Amino acid sequence: MTKLSEDNRVSEQSDKLTSQEISNWLVSYISDLLEIEPEEIDLQNTFARYGLDSSSAVMLTGDLQDWLGKDIEPTIMYDYPTIADLAEHLAQVN
Repeated sequence: MTKLSEDNRVSEQSDKLTSQEISNWLVSYISDLLEIEPEEIDLQNTFARYGLDSSSAVMLTGDLQDWLGKDIEPTIMYDYPTIADLAEHLAQVN
């Protein structure tokens, strides 16, 4: 688990997260993982375009699951292949 996910657990929060809050977490996570500036991340680019392979997807979804405090299928990034798509979906089911 990354420091970001340890410091920002949603399970400790009582409010429902918005798509924007989830997007922000994903951008921070990917920025940290790829060692690039958050401003360089386009919410409409696919995870694959950033070079995230299946092992990266499993790691990201595991940390996201811990942060949200709910089960997430490791394959969710294939169903929702952009940050914008994934954040919108998770905000609706959160």
